[in-house]
Amino acid sequence: MTIAITNHYGAAVQLSFGTNAGFPSFRGNPQATPLEDAATQTYAVPPGWAGRINVGKIDHPDNSKIEGSFYGAGNGDIDVSYVDGYSVPITCSAGGKVLSGCNIELMDRGCNGPDHVSGWGSDGKPAVCSNSMRGNPFGPASSFFAPCAGAAYTFPKDDGANVGMITETQISCCIGTSCAASPKQHKRDILSTKAHAPSLMARSHKLNKQVFGQ
Repeated sequence: MTIAITNHYGAAVQLSFGTNAGFPSFRGNPQATPLEDAATQTYAVPPGWAGRINVGKIDHPDNSKIEGSFYGAGNGDIDVSYVDGYSVPITCSAGGKVLSGCNIELMDRGCNGPDHVSGWGSDGKPAVCSNSMRGNPFGPASSFFAPCAGAAYTFPKDDGANVGMITETQISCCIGTSCAASPKQHKRDILSTKAHAPSLMARSHKLNKQVFGQ
């Protein structure tokens, strides 16, 4: 299975990688790396893999995550998780459909109340909002994370964010508010995001595409 990650966030983001204990690693053993704006990086995983990719403005354990497992053709799984915390909006797709994730910029809502800012960017703005509901299996999502509930994981058993086993072996994940929206995220926020997000067609620079581990 391959996971292609495209950055439409408007600034560089940081990627780091984790594999579940006892499972095979990403092909090529990629290390933490920046992904520039408008760039695409593709990572390959072997059968039997299960793990995650942390994505954020800084390298932080509570960043937004792409999670997945792959046990062979027709037996894979992918989701976007904000259970530990939120850093950037992500959606993941295959076969032309959004499988998981939420393209809403939650930081615009303000990280406060039971959730808290746990990382700051070089611009002095909040970079990570840690999720107060990570220890509550059945939620519900806090007010900060609520617009993405059921689209991305916002508490451990927020299983609406997972479509189950998939047959596709080529996954595309997109970072940014202009990425395709999940039909599961709150429609009011989808309309607001579309009204304010720049169109991908309006971006004049070409994507810098690379493939890792193939």
